[in-house]
Amino acid sequence: MPYAITLPLITDSDASFPTAPHRALQGTLYAWLQQGDPDLAGCVHQLPGPKPFTVTPLSRRNGQPCYHFTLLDDALWPPLETALSNGVQVEIVNQRWPVAQDGRQTEHCSYADLVANARTETGLAFRFLSPTSFRSQDMHYPLPDPVMAFQSWLSRWNAFAPQDLRLNVNTLDLVAAHVAIARFRLETRAVTFDRYTQIGFVGTVTYRVIKSRLLGHDLIRRLNILADYAPFCGTGHKTTQGMGQTRRLEPR
Repeated sequence: MPYAITLPLITDSDASFPTAPHRALQGTLYAWLQQGDPDLAGCVHQLPGPKPFTVTPLSRRNGQPCYHFTLLDDALWPPLETALSNGVQVEIVNQRWPVAQDGRQTEHCSYADLVANARTETGLAFRFLSPTSFRSQDMHYPLPDPVMAFQSWLSRWNAFAPQDLRLNVNTLDLVAAHVAIARFRLETRAVTFDRYTQIGFVGTVTYRVIKSRLLGHDLIRRLNILADYAPFCGTGHKTTQGMGQTRRLEPR
């Protein structure tokens, strides 16, 4: 059952955020998981494939500094909830941001519900909130290619959804043949890590299912399942360090 959790932080409302906090934000979540279940934390850290969580750069909501993350596996929530109930803080380069005990926002939706509630929209619009990039032939690819975007969502879906709800990989053939970019408003933005800078895109993109009359509703729903999943799983690479944070929009 995917979760999206937003935690208010106790600090001055106009306090500046640390620069290059990406690895520290990921480390914060691992530290909390370690408090709740050390064995599970070790297993998650050693996973060779996609990780079952994403982390968003620190942001403000209605002026309140917040730390936002998502979980893609039910097993992670109980130990994290235990750690949060004991009082935790976000620590980045000697700056400490205690988590407020009140005001936590938790959104969750089961994989089964995502399937059951999938629409048949042929316009799929997204806002990429943090720099987004893909890996292609050992290079970074900072463009919203439809196949790369859906491949990113599909790989995470099939890694963490129950076996009976996993989607056939031929979904990508469907994307290649029937999904195009209808409109976009994007810009590139740099993300500074410890020893290098990564370029990604931010902004809005609308994908359009073309020749949709040739497809049945079940195939179009499959695309909508992944579109609804994108805000939980993120897009592209380094989603556990703040990149690729995604929101689905209503198409215009």
